[in-house]
Amino acid sequence: MKIFFVTICAVGIFLTACGSDEISPPKVNVNRINLSHAKDGIYTVESSLDAQLGKSVLTLTIRDKKITAAEFAGFDIFGKRKDDNYGEFAATVADYQKAQAAVDAIKIYPAQLVETQDLSKVDAISGATVSYNQFVETVTRAVEEAAK
Repeated sequence: MKIFFVTICAVGIFLTACGSDEISPPKVNVNRINLSHAKDGIYTVESSLDAQLGKSVLTLTIRDKKITAAEFAGFDIFGKRKDDNYGEFAATVADYQKAQAAVDAIKIYPAQLVETQDLSKVDAISGATVSYNQFVETVTRAVEEAAK
């Protein structure tokens, strides 16, 4: 019985350790954005660089204390824009799927923001954590810049 228990524990530890090769970056704190002090304008902000996955750039248009347009683009570590070909040379199918999830997220996040006017209501997409974190970072910074 003791050997059975030890074997079950060892298998559980092995499966837990091997269950995912994804390293999740720290999640950002998502607060509601405050546009009450935002000045009309177009604000372009660059995210922090992720050493493996690159950076993102957001252009946010604010008019009458509302976000009227948002454009979000991702760039790999070589500066190439993430598009429908992003991840085509990935080592595994899973890596390619994550890359394409990021491409999808880059298109969806700005539309959700304009529609809801609320950063906390933009849904994170599974497999696109870095893109989501970069989106939150850039929106927050753009709104802060607009309030200056």
